[in-house]
Amino acid sequence: MNRYLYIATSLIMSIGTTSAVAQTQPNDTTLNRVMVIENEYTPTINDAVKINTMPAVEAPVVVKKQVEYAISAMPSIAIPTSTMQPFIGIEKPSNPKKGYVRVGAGNYGNVDALANYLLILSPKDKIDFFFNIEGRKGKLEVPGLDTEKWKSHYYRTRASIQYAHQFDRVVMNIGGQFGLSNFNFIPNEWSHLQKFTSGDVRLAAKSTSEDLPLQFDAETNFMIYQRKMNLFNNGAMDEYRIKTRANAWGQISEGQSVGVAIAMNNMLYSGAGLHDYTTIDFNPYYKIDNDYWRVNIGANIDIAAGYGKAFRVSPNITAEYVITDKCVTYIKATGGRLLNDFRRLEVYNPYGLLLQQEANTYEQINASIGARIGTQVGLWFHIYGGYQDLKDELYCDNAADLTPANIEASSRLPIIYATENMSNAYVGANITYSYKQYVNLSAAATYRHWNADINDWALLMKPKFEMNFNADFSPIDHLLINVGYQYIRRPKVGVDHFKVNAVNNLYLGASYEFYKGLSAYTRINNLLNQKYDWYFNYPTEKFNFLVGLSYKF
Repeated sequence: MNRYLYIATSLIMSIGTTSAVAQTQPNDTTLNRVMVIENEYTPTINDAVKINTMPAVEAPVVVKKQVEYAISAMPSIAIPTSTMQPFIGIEKPSNPKKGYVRVGAGNYGNVDALANYLLILSPKDKIDFFFNIEGRKGKLEVPGLDTEKWKSHYYRTRASIQYAHQFDRVVMNIGGQFGLSNFNFIPNEWSHLQKFTSGDVRLAAKSTSEDLPLQFDAETNFMIYQRKMNLFNNGAMDEYRIKTRANAWGQISEGQSVGVAIAMNNMLYSGAGLHDYTTIDFNPYYKIDNDYWRVNIGANIDIAAGYGKAFRVSPNITAEYVITDKCVTYIKATGGRLLNDFRRLEVYNPYGLLLQQEANTYEQINASIGARIGTQVGLWFHIYGGYQDLKDELYCDNAADLTPANIEASSRLPIIYATENMSNAYVGANITYSYKQYVNLSAAATYRHWNADINDWALLMKPKFEMNFNADFSPIDHLLINVGYQYIRRPKVGVDHFKVNAVNNLYLGASYEFYKGLSAYTRINNLLNQKYDWYFNYPTEKFNFLVGLSYKF
């Protein structure tokens, strides 16, 4: 019993001693450390529940390319209007040549020279050089000149240089152009020689990244033009034009966007009696583009200050419905201002002279409806019809009253510019077919019924019925053959139902590459040797040809 008591007493004393030693133990040293565990070790991992969870997969978003609709007025001189032509793919070489030169000559003193070269300085910098001269010098038969022939000449020269730089999201263009036209009139007492000199410089910028919230396309041009001979003040007249254009648009949702286009022209003249003026064309629009509909809803709001009607409004609406990939229907209602500046006067009729300052043409409406139908073999049909209303449409008159009795005698009188309100209803159709690079065929026909408000002689040179056929064939490698026919019948005017001869031009062309980019070519016009006028009282060459060489490098 005492033995057990001694053992228990010894254990209690030993525990007490150990406790006292632990309480008086000095700080840990390198050789003597004591770990005191106060809390149970419970490891945790932040966001442990996410370790075996895959990240959320976002569905890919396809950004649809914006469709650029034409928001400007279709020039009324482009008759018939090329309404929504079908797209036809044409095979092109993967590495096209950067340079091209062409030189040719033919009868009637015909000359043709062209040079074009694209200089690529870097992947982001390009310069394009262009030069062209064409013309003729020969004798032409003119009604009213008896046995005498008109010693005609007409030479037209154009040159330009364009520089483009691609920034990260914007492409910038800087360029300049020069033009010179020298020709003579049918002999008369007013003038025999005419010269048009033109030039312009251009600065433009356009966004190229679809990531931008607002897309834009803008440019400004400073343009000069001089006419040497005029009836208005019996001398030269200079026209200066500052042309500024901007278009900005943004997407408001998938397939929908809004935008606004603004164009301003500041017209300045040096000739006495000509009015300086300013035009502002404002076009807000809304677009829808999805799998079935392509719609543009807008309006042309045109303002003028200094000369001409101060305010005009016309529609700018296009709706296209895709029934299938090969069947599309559409409706259009467009309009807008067309400046009758010196440049347009030359294009319309270079032999015309200014008797007074003419108002600008305004297309009040050009409404059309049509359909395009295609087949799997590359054949497309396009049918359309519409109505066009033109205010102050440009035409050329004669200094004398145009009657059948004096129409030939008036050939010695000058042609003058004039304007008239006119309209026309039209129907038309065209067919196109393409098979790779071997065959390209197109045929078109348009009929128009014209009306003039006051003077129906203003319709004398308007097209009443047009028919065109063009075919390109490549029967063997390196040979290309072009055959075409153009027919334009004009309306009868006046109480005597007078009309000018119809354009009746059968033409042929061919090109053969006989050595690594070096080709021989020929062009033949008026194979039927017909008499007709492109411009009133100014004859066209009869059978004429051109042969030459071209080189791609």
